[in-house]
This record gives sequence, structure tokens and C-alpha cells, in this order.
Amino acid sequence: MNNQANWTIEQTKQLFEMCDNMRKCGKGLSAAFGEMSKRTGKSVNSVRNYYYAQAKTFELVPEVAAKLGIKTHGVKRAAFVPFTEKEIDSLIEHILVSKAAGKSVRAAILELSKGDGKLALRYQNKYRSVLVAHRDRVESVINKIEARGDKCFNPYARSKADNFDRLTQYLAALDHDRAKKFLDLIEKL
Repeated sequence: MNNQANWTIEQTKQLFEMCDNMRKCGKGLSAAFGEMSKRTGKSVNSVRNYYYAQAKTFELVPEVAAKLGIKTHGVKRAAFVPFTEKEIDSLIEHILVSKAAGKSVRAAILELSKGDGKLALRYQNKYRSVLVAHRDRVESVINKIEARGDKCFNPYARSKADNFDRLTQYLAALDHDRAKKFLDLIEKL
């Protein structure tokens, strides 16, 4: 269901006013999103998504905000700055070397971000995205680390073992006839 269609003009004005007040007090917008969530019964995520969608609309068509009496002068979205190729490789390398040394991914990311929560989230999202969508890149970084003789965690090696373990457990749970049918099918492939 599209919750954006369920917002009144008055609620939109309240939301932007709350966000403006939080900004002036030096607080984060999450407090305003939480308060608006309580007032409207919408989830905090829905409120946040609505706010940013409306902020973009008002940025593109400021006349709409002006006609509605909504102040948008304090609304600023940070410019999107993509990772460079070198930054991606460094991020992957740092995490894989840290994991091999016994640290968690979260600890490695916090170390790299020097405790900056927003930067840590950005690093975490990029790391997960690269693991899923760019296996060849991750494997290339692994090869470079191993070529210089350093320990390296391989995030793919564990998943292969997990799948093998699952298959073994599945086969062990089958009765003799079903196991034979399964193995016959695999043999045909």
C-alpha cells in the first residue's frame, strides 16, 4: 500500500516544521520522524521515506512548497559521492584481513570509519553490495592479499561448506528409496 497518498497537507506541513525545528536545535531528523510516527500511526520508516520524497519534489518544484506554505530552506540532502575503485578495493581488503585476524565485520568497519556511524553504515552497505554483486572483484582482492603472503578471510568458502553440510544433512534424513532417487537424478545431470 502506498502510504504517501495518505498524507494530508497539514501533516506534511507539521512534518517539515518539526524537521526544521530539530535541525535548528542541532538534533537529528529521526526525532521528528519518531514524533510524526506517533501522531499519524505510520511507521518511522514510512515517515522518513515520505519526508525525503517530498523534499526532493519541493527541490524540483519549489513553487509547490511555497503555495502550501511549507518552508524548505533548511532541507538539504547530502550530495551522493560514489566510491572510487581504489576505495572499494581498500574497504574489501581491510575487512577481509581484519576477519582473518579474528575481528567481526562490524568491528572492522567501525575501525575504518573511526566511529562515524553514517560512514560505517555507508561502508557496510557497500561491502555487502560488492560481496553479492561483484564476486570477481572480491576474489581479485583475495588473490592480491594472498599473493603478498597475508592471511585473508574468504567469505565465499564458508558458504560453500554450509551448502555441502545442508546437502549432506538432507540426504541423511532421506529414506533409502528417496536417497536413491535423488542420487539417480543428480547422476543424470
